Amino acid sequence: MKENQKNQDSTLTFADNLPQESEEISPLALYHTQYPVHVTLQQPPGVMEGYHWHGHMEINIPFGDVEYIFNGKNIPIKAGHIALFWASVPHRLVDCQACSAMAVLDIPVHLFLSWSLPNKLINQITHGMILQSNQADLVGRFEIERWQKELQLADSNRQQLVYNEIQLMIKRMSFDGWQALASGAEYNKQENNNSRHQLNYVSLMLNHIATHYSQALTAADIASAVGLNPNYAMGLFKKTMQLTIKQYIIMMRINHAKALLSDTDKSMLDISLTSGFNALSRFYDNFQKQVGTSPQNYRKFCRANQHWHTQGFSPIKGKIKGASDGLQLLL
Repeated sequence: MKENQKNQDSTLTFADNLPQESEEISPLALYHTQYPVHVTLQQPPGVMEGYHWHGHMEINIPFGDVEYIFNGKNIPIKAGHIALFWASVPHRLVDCQACSAMAVLDIPVHLFLSWSLPNKLINQITHGMILQSNQADLVGRFEIERWQKELQLADSNRQQLVYNEIQLMIKRMSFDGWQALASGAEYNKQENNNSRHQLNYVSLMLNHIATHYSQALTAADIASAVGLNPNYAMGLFKKTMQLTIKQYIIMMRINHAKALLSDTDKSMLDISLTSGFNALSRFYDNFQKQVGTSPQNYRKFCRANQHWHTQGFSPIKGKIKGASDGLQLLL
């Protein structure tokens, strides 16, 4: 993201369902099938004032070393290597002094899941891991600048070529191997060989969750909304996402809570309610289980991070943070 960019009525638009402050928008709300593929070459990239999140799978290719923070953890990314992660995990670029340019590719989740990619890679991505290619220079500026230009053309064939080339780049990364830079939840080894028809149902379920995320959600309600048997819907969702519906919802709410703990002075009760936990005790229990520490300790840990002080600003006071559509904040 550039530094300076970055419910039940089905007739309402996506933006109509969102709160007014971008930091209050849950990652659960950001799944949207109308998101396009974005390719941007930032020259140079800029540090972020606070965490941001959006509904894409994101690829970063820095031409120079950079460092991110993903939910409180400092993650260095090497020059020329591909970094791949789910952008619903709040992230913040904190050091790019050695980087002259960085490619940022945003891929809609439904498109990413439709590609023929290794099951292990999908597993790790959907469980919040950040993956870095073992090999550098799998693509260069020439390809990235061409992708950026061709996606702006009103030519669906050219756009499809870009999609195919990005998919092949990820496949090449999988052949050469990758490293998980940040651990996520435990993942399983269930095979993921869904048809387009099945993927469409998963997309509908993700969309239903996105437009009703602030309400009490049950697997039965979600299945009913897309016209499926509850057991079949739950099995299909888990097979595709490598997460149960409940695990997905809780993981996203915890991600949101982490960002609020870091970047705001909201009370624990406010954070609990904003992130979607209707009881403070439930928030504490789930946070401790997922993160391994209390919300208070997590906030202290984030506030002690060196990048807050050495860069001369505090994410609490920063205005460029929160949820986005991949290019600009949703306000």
